Formats: sequence, C-alpha cells, structure tokens
Amino acid sequence: MSSKTRVYVAVAAFCAIVAVGLTLAVSSGSDEQDDTFLGRDRISVGMHNDLPGVGYEENYHRSGFDQLVFERVKEGLGFRSAPPSNVSSEARIPVLKKGDVDMVFASFSITERRMKHVDFVGPYVTTHQGFLVGPRSKVRELKDLKGAMVCSWEGTTSADAVADLKRQGIASKELVDASDCLDELKSGMVEAVTTDQMILHGFARQHAKDRLKVVPDVTIGAPQHYGIGLPKGHRSDCYELREFVKGYVGSSDWIRDVTTSLPDIPDTEPGWISDYEPNDEAIEARSCRDTPSD
Repeated sequence: MSSKTRVYVAVAAFCAIVAVGLTLAVSSGSDEQDDTFLGRDRISVGMHNDLPGVGYEENYHRSGFDQLVFERVKEGLGFRSAPPSNVSSEARIPVLKKGDVDMVFASFSITERRMKHVDFVGPYVTTHQGFLVGPRSKVRELKDLKGAMVCSWEGTTSADAVADLKRQGIASKELVDASDCLDELKSGMVEAVTTDQMILHGFARQHAKDRLKVVPDVTIGAPQHYGIGLPKGHRSDCYELREFVKGYVGSSDWIRDVTTSLPDIPDTEPGWISDYEPNDEAIEARSCRDTPSD
C-alpha cells in the first residue's frame, strides 16, 4: 500500500468514527427527557393560605384539596418547584400576568372574563355557592333567608349570585376577608355567610365547636368550576396538563383527595361525586382556551 493510499484510508476511518459518534450523540440526546415546564426549570406556585380544607397554611405546613392537587400534578408531570407562596383572590390574575408565579392553585373559578387574561386547566372540581349558618338557624330553603343579611368577602361572590340574592329579597354585605364574615355570623350580626360550598365545608369543620353548618341543597348562582391558572403562551404544556387532569379527576386518587381534605362533603351530601366531579367534556370545554366552547 502506498503512502498516499494509507492517508486516504486513515482519513476515511476518521470520518467514519466521527459519523458514528455524531449518530450516538443525537440518539442519546433524543432519549433525554425535557424536565422543563412552562419554559422553567423550577416552577413557582401561588396558593391560598386561609381556606381550611381547600388551601390552608399553619405552622409552615400546607394542607387542603388544592395542595393535594398540586402535589399530584407535580408528581405526574415531573417538574421541580419552589415552596408555594401565598396569593389572595384579587391577586391571582395579576401575579400570573406579571410572572411572579407560574401556576395558581387557589379555588380559581374559570370564567370567560378571566380566560381572556390567563389560561386555565380544568375544572378539577365543580362546586356551587351555598350558605353557612349558625347552630340555631332555621334556614332550610332559600326563601327562609328573605329579609335577612348574608355576608361574603372581597373577590368571592359572583355577579350571578349577587343577582340571585337580590331577586330573592336577601340583603348582602361584602367585607374584607372570610374571618370578618365568620365573626359576624358567630356574633349574630348576619344570618349566613355565602361563598362556594367547598370552602364553607372547610370553615364548618374548622369551627366545629361553634356548631356552624352548611345548609344542604340550598345554592345560588352558576356552578363554580375550579381550574389551575397558567400564563398565556404555553399551549403545548397546557395541553399536557389538561390530559393529566382528565385522568386524575376520573381516578380513585381524586375521590381520596376530596374525602381526605373535606370529609364533611361525603358525610353530609349523598351522591356528592356526581355533583363535584367534572367530566372530560367539561374539562375540554374550559382548558387551554380563550373562551369556553360550550
């Protein structure tokens, strides 16, 4: 073999080695899992901290249904996260739009108005607006509240619910937060407190010594569909989360998480699953959209 031939052979062998190396590198890279979500290596989350059974924090420990949903999502999608930060009802949209948090799990009702500003995935639960009353209350039907005063707090009562109250001849007042309304209920200054039944069940259990109770089968306004809030602009990740939520809501894990967080619901509401569990069509209609499809 001539020296020139040896050079050609050596060059060809080198090129073959390089080609194999590149092929292995590409193949290896395609098997790597992208562990980012919403374009982040580490997700920040906003949650309520003052709703027992839903989103609550005490002695640096978080509990409630929203917390359990967050833990399921985090495990199911495999992203990393910082410890949740507290968010008020009024701040849920602003913190997402400003980028202060990447996701919100905070009894965040999906509405058409809100869908124009943020993306939702859900609902992961559906509830109705009801009434919490004191131990001596004789309220059994909505008409029993006619002429009475009921209390809600900022950022919670829907326009539909307020309209229903007025039509029924029921007066309402809006205070700063839930604790103000609960204080007025226990002191007899109002006949009832009104907000979503899930939230009321949590307060009833927290204030069991005061014998507060949710009035069964008495609701106003449209159903409240709780969704996970996301910033606009991440539809691919939104769709991935939507499919996870559909599977979760239809599972025994969802039932277990509701009964663990809010045991008074199954204890006092027969057939509660059909009332609180959204179906796939409801989730499709409200997830990753600018307007609901139904």
